Amino acid sequence: MIYINNQEKINRLNLAENPFYVVADFDQTLTEGTSDSTWEVVASSSEIGEEYTRRRKEYYNYYRPMEIDPNLSEVEKSKAMDEWWKKHINLFYEYNMKEESMINSLNKCGLKYRLGAKDFINKMHKKNIPVIIISAGIGNVIENFFKRENDLYDNMKIISNFIHFENGVIKKMNDATIHSLNKNIVSMDKDLKESLKDKKILLLGDGLGDLKMIGESDKENTITVGFLEEKIEENLELFNKSFDIVITNEGSFEEVNNILKIY
Repeated sequence: MIYINNQEKINRLNLAENPFYVVADFDQTLTEGTSDSTWEVVASSSEIGEEYTRRRKEYYNYYRPMEIDPNLSEVEKSKAMDEWWKKHINLFYEYNMKEESMINSLNKCGLKYRLGAKDFINKMHKKNIPVIIISAGIGNVIENFFKRENDLYDNMKIISNFIHFENGVIKKMNDATIHSLNKNIVSMDKDLKESLKDKKILLLGDGLGDLKMIGESDKENTITVGFLEEKIEENLELFNKSFDIVITNEGSFEEVNNILKIY
């Protein structure tokens, strides 16, 4: 289903005729709603061990329901997500995450594009439209996924949790951990920010936290698209209040283009 909640803004910003850039989440936005997440790619490695997999699953079962619970306050959710991400990252250190293991897992896993997303990425490249990906996932997996698909282009910028390896083994993570509810901490470098000045924005996400990928001052110049895949009945009303366009049930990027006519 497609819900258009702000036709006036869609008409006013008219991305088909005005310069714009894309700010997008990755997991379950550019990828299918049922696709493996970048964290699951790492977790799927048989090389990292069963104990890691068991503990990682325990964390997921405990924290994931909090992340998508519409009744929890943002403060409660943010605290839970901070705990979850830090605990999971600590497992990487404890079990000596290896770069080769991560890449091998990507090649075997079920990480795949949402229908129409590959074509969308290619069209943005051909039109030289900047694509800023802000992900609470694992940046190395995202980067290698685009390389695998031959879609890692110079119009793209990936801002995520990157693992820094030394001699093929994890050395450290980014100083600031990005999780699903703190994307407002992300700051783009000065040159990139200047190049995007005065352009309209197309925001793509699958959670309310993705709305934080832009600042308050940018909201009136942004068309927001939310892909809703989990607990649709419970979350639909809130999504419709929050996003200009809501797409459910594994909606395609073709549906986004049919509404916005950007290519």
